[in-house]
Amino acid sequence: MKKTLRQATAMKPKHDISSTFNPEGDGYDYDTAKKSGMKPDKHGHWGSRDRKTGLLLKGRKHKTWNKLVKGEGKAGYRIFKKGKRYYSEPKKH
Repeated sequence: MKKTLRQATAMKPKHDISSTFNPEGDGYDYDTAKKSGMKPDKHGHWGSRDRKTGLLLKGRKHKTWNKLVKGEGKAGYRIFKKGKRYYSEPKKH
């Protein structure tokens, strides 16, 4: 049974208007999050980092990027850019 456009659209996250993610933009990389097995929590919030690879899933202009930076720092992680994407890894002591 084919889904209608409305049904297919309803299944996508609210903010996912394109499958093209810009790491410098204000979006979220839902495609990568889904491929890595992530899902939203009971409040509908998606995680900021792929825990397996350290890849950050929010763009730098995302409204909660500053919270991401603060949280990563508190957790003992550092953010760095590799290629066009941002990653987080434990700080070296």
